[in-house]
Amino acid sequence: MKEKESFMDKNTLITVALVFVMWFCWDSYMRKKYPAKNKGPLVSQEKGEKETKENSPDVEKKEEQKKLSIPVQKSLKREEKLFAFKSEKLNFHISSQGMGFKNLNLNQISDRKGKSIWLFSEDKNLPFETRLAPQAPLFFEIEKKSEFSWKGRALWNKVEVVKTLTIDPGLFLIQTEIQVKGDLKNISNVYTLMNQMEEKGEEKEEEKKIQDRFSSLFVPPDFLSFFVSSAQGFEQLPLDKMEPQPQNIFSSVKAVAIGSKYFGQAWIENKSDVLPQFIFNNTQLGFLHHSVLNPKKDFNISYKAFIGPKDFSLLKKEYPSLVRWVDFGWFGFLSRFILEVLQLFYALVGNWGFSIILLTVLVRLALLPLILSSHRSMEVMQAVQPEIKKVREKFKKDPQRMNQEIMALMKTHRANPLGGCLPLLLQIPVFWSLWKALSNSYSLYRSPFVFWVQDLSWKDPYYVLPVLMGVFMFIQQKISPVNMSKEMVRAMQIMPVFMVFFMINLPSGLVLYMLVSTLFGLIQQVYLNKKKKGLTKVTTEKETKK
Repeated sequence: MKEKESFMDKNTLITVALVFVMWFCWDSYMRKKYPAKNKGPLVSQEKGEKETKENSPDVEKKEEQKKLSIPVQKSLKREEKLFAFKSEKLNFHISSQGMGFKNLNLNQISDRKGKSIWLFSEDKNLPFETRLAPQAPLFFEIEKKSEFSWKGRALWNKVEVVKTLTIDPGLFLIQTEIQVKGDLKNISNVYTLMNQMEEKGEEKEEEKKIQDRFSSLFVPPDFLSFFVSSAQGFEQLPLDKMEPQPQNIFSSVKAVAIGSKYFGQAWIENKSDVLPQFIFNNTQLGFLHHSVLNPKKDFNISYKAFIGPKDFSLLKKEYPSLVRWVDFGWFGFLSRFILEVLQLFYALVGNWGFSIILLTVLVRLALLPLILSSHRSMEVMQAVQPEIKKVREKFKKDPQRMNQEIMALMKTHRANPLGGCLPLLLQIPVFWSLWKALSNSYSLYRSPFVFWVQDLSWKDPYYVLPVLMGVFMFIQQKISPVNMSKEMVRAMQIMPVFMVFFMINLPSGLVLYMLVSTLFGLIQQVYLNKKKKGLTKVTTEKETKK
């Protein structure tokens, strides 16, 4: 009597070990690519300027900034003055120091703790601050021209700088015009700073705890990314990958953006006399500089400053040069199309969760012909296996003849060994694009679904969705016909458990997609099994009558 095979046999143990080795290698790669030191861009605080000052950069950051090669203001000879701007969507201060920005509050957007979102902690280097080179700090005399317009004048060494800000809070836009007049031979460049924003608050502390506990494999980090559109083309990298200058010099720049997954700041060229260069020194600070080419002629700079959410629909409509700022990965064109379809569904049902369900069903229906083709190929291959086994035994001493007979046999039965795999491979770009579209969409930020799922961009608080997904996946495996060894079958039974742990802390919008897709696949498999059973019954009855 043949001894019953144990689940923990040699081949199964080797397979499980390989899975965990692959997981460990991938996790190490992710930790190296997105180190924990990488900070995000927003300051999440309940109160205003007081708390912003409390969360100012520490001593270590200040020491790093002393090493920068850009014109850093070592001492401020004049007292800084702040001018407040308030609107329905935006609150911030305009500083007399270079007319940079401080304490920006997105009024209608709160974090997952329900607290106000504040951007830009206090720093000597202000975002969108204007300076002159060499080593020329500017202090502006500022006057309010209208409800949404401010004008400042600054003098330095016989050079006059006039800077005008026109604010459109509905588009999170500050239109900026700079006129440089006077004895321009005393200056070489006009600088605009792009300072990294700081990230504090309970929400980010909770994300960090989850990241430390479950590793970057299970919780992809919300890292700061850098984007530039220049004469060299498009470039997008995590900020921790940026090397010290002079490697990071981009010429004829049209757009520059720094931000996290959902928020950020961007500089967009408008109608300047000269396209600037962009230099990124380290993970803290970068700057654009417009070179003064003709010292006898007035110099004009015009750009748009964007500060706010990375809403893809808003960027596509109002800021086309920033569309690629939302990182959708290798199949970005497909991700953008999927996101537009998702927005169409949202316009119909008014709920992002139900929109994801409709999108999932649509994708599964579109892929149904490929899946059915794969299923038929697998059935044919399974049916022809006994004959292939006979051929292998008959010609085991003649490998060449054996291969010829197998190919002839497969041709006769129209069996294609790749027929079951190719449709599955073709699905990979679709699933990857869906993943990127859902995980990088600002539309899902704090968007509720039903009952306990009140934020589709955050994990399921009770882990109901990932557990259900694992249960449906296990059931589908149990009822699916397989053409694998017993060891591989046992190894595959571990996959639902692995997938539950993989998805358990990912955004619930992504888990909802996987859950609905798995349930659709389960229903489809039940239908195919019943259809196959019916055909087998009819065939048996015909053979009996004969």
